[in-house]
Amino acid sequence: MRSAPPDLHTVGLGANSTFLNALFSAGAIASKSWGLLWGWQGAKSDQQTEGSLILGGYDSAKTRGPNVTYPFAKHPLCQLGLVVTITDIVLNLKNGSSSTILPPSAGSAMRACVGPDFPLIQLPYETFANFLSVSDYKGRNPSRSTGINFWGENFPSQDVYDGDMTFTFSSGLDIRIPNHQLVMPDYSVNAQGFVVEANSSVREVLINSLEDVNKNDMPLLGRAFLSSAYLHVDNDNKQFTLWSADPTATQQNLVRVGPANCTSTSSPSAQPNPASKSTPTSAKDNSDNSISKGGIAGVAIGIFAVILIAGLLLIRWRHRRRSRTPIESTPGSDKSDPEMSSYLNLKPEMPSDRQPPQELPPGQNQSYSFAPHEMPSDKQPPQEMPLERNPRYPTALYEMPAGSGIRQTTGS
Repeated sequence: MRSAPPDLHTVGLGANSTFLNALFSAGAIASKSWGLLWGWQGAKSDQQTEGSLILGGYDSAKTRGPNVTYPFAKHPLCQLGLVVTITDIVLNLKNGSSSTILPPSAGSAMRACVGPDFPLIQLPYETFANFLSVSDYKGRNPSRSTGINFWGENFPSQDVYDGDMTFTFSSGLDIRIPNHQLVMPDYSVNAQGFVVEANSSVREVLINSLEDVNKNDMPLLGRAFLSSAYLHVDNDNKQFTLWSADPTATQQNLVRVGPANCTSTSSPSAQPNPASKSTPTSAKDNSDNSISKGGIAGVAIGIFAVILIAGLLLIRWRHRRRSRTPIESTPGSDKSDPEMSSYLNLKPEMPSDRQPPQELPPGQNQSYSFAPHEMPSDKQPPQEMPLERNPRYPTALYEMPAGSGIRQTTGS
């Protein structure tokens, strides 16, 4: 179970860190990346160095040799997502020999989490058992530290490991941790705020075993590992880089990491060549050789705007030209033409000179022997209005007008 002493406080530097977001929004840092070297904290003065925390970049003076870069990995047991692949763990003994402790059951590699918030190196039980065996411990009945390096195992001073430990990663990068950063006094903080040695008869080993309730936890590389490894975490690009550290370097070479359009460098790139110094590629150098994506987009937008404006002006000019041009008259539509005027003023009448008036022929038709005759006048007697009125219909009597040429009859 991971825990920390109550007097040790932490600063959140994750992808959603309020602290980093505030600094980035205020323009105090170029990116939400950071570089960390824990530094040495041995028993002697020559085994103690200053640590380094750089926000918005890293200190290349504290790095040496090649590096390895990994993408963030989502894992419930590695909150920051800093998961690495370890291909070997070697004990460098004081007599000059070395021995691997990575068991064959682990396969060709072992995944582990880099945890800057935890003081110890935690290994699977089988790997830790190999460490005890190579170290020639006579027995294991240690006490636990409740000091600065919380929950490390305390062994008798005369029966403690005296060699180094080297981690080899998938890229071939080797990081060696000296013995004075693996084994040290059991330090704690007293009531006055000073670091003191809790028990001089024991030495605390900063290597722990994952067993019992923690046997299924992911192996962890804590601050004991970061005493000799330099870590750069790029939250913006979701990746991190490891180097072998140079804790004794007194100079600084701060490298600001930010977007390509800023006057800063990009994230460090992997350098597999051990003889080369890891140097990030400068964004400024890249901009000298090619136009940035933003510049290309700006040129394209400008060209499009010019074409659009020219098209609108052409359409407006043609529209105004058409509105000023008179409409041509069609043939025959001009009323000033005399012929057309006379045609329009012509009244439609039937011609009188082409068809003579038609009358009945005066002679008889030879096919028929009928002589001309008139309609009889005696078959139908003159009709008069009735003299008696119908009491059911009280209708008044009317007479025809006298000038109609028809005989009038009135009832009394």
